[in-house]
Amino acid sequence: MGNTRESTAEIQIRMLGDFTVHRADGSQVDGAAWRTGKTMDLLRLLALSNGRYVTTMSLIDKLWPHSPEDRARASLRTAASQIRRTIGVNCVSRQLGGIALPGAWVDVEAFLDLAQAASNASMAGVHARALRLARSAEFLYGGDFHAYDDDSAWAEQTRHTLERARLLMLTDAAESCVAERRFREAVHFAELAIEVDRCAEQPYRTIMEAYAELGEIDHALRAFETYRSLLAEELGADPSPITRDLHVRLLRGDHHPGTGARTTAGARG
Repeated sequence: MGNTRESTAEIQIRMLGDFTVHRADGSQVDGAAWRTGKTMDLLRLLALSNGRYVTTMSLIDKLWPHSPEDRARASLRTAASQIRRTIGVNCVSRQLGGIALPGAWVDVEAFLDLAQAASNASMAGVHARALRLARSAEFLYGGDFHAYDDDSAWAEQTRHTLERARLLMLTDAAESCVAERRFREAVHFAELAIEVDRCAEQPYRTIMEAYAELGEIDHALRAFETYRSLLAEELGADPSPITRDLHVRLLRGDHHPGTGARTTAGARG
């Protein structure tokens, strides 16, 4: 994936939250300068390709699927020229059958790099590093990905990929917080994960563990009841045996610190 380090010598493209583009000289492109939403979506698609060439037909299929091919090709050339004109340099590279946007810093790629590294560190038990990376990734995540054609399959798939990566990163970060005995921060990360996926079980269990470690058993039990009710309403299901067992131990008062075990990826998601 892309370089996670920002550089003032690069074009910088942010697509998490507000769509902003900074030229290599640091100046921000005015949104009206793109002229059309299709031009902005072309830039988004090129930025998402991380400098790799995207075939002309792939871009046409995504951006002008219902136009005759000759008209779609002309629209693609116009949009690519508008990107060059607006950014002020020949930033769009063309080769036979495709175009690319090399050398740009893109927040999506930087986020995915950080999120993957954070989860890897958490799974490896390097929890302090996992938390540093997760905090950086979450700081970079300015909001969900959106596009001009926001209901298109490519935009929805991009959004889904980012949401799943963020969910996994937040879930793992919450568990790393418990391992580092940062219980309030564990609750914070777990609650962010629940905002991404209301039915994700592991974040609720981490909240239960964290509150139990803090001696706030009432909050831990309330988290279980919230999840149990949600799961019954949304899916007609019960929490897993692991979560139910933790609930019983909390009710009995025989929960011992550090007994919560890391679960499989399936249970996390």
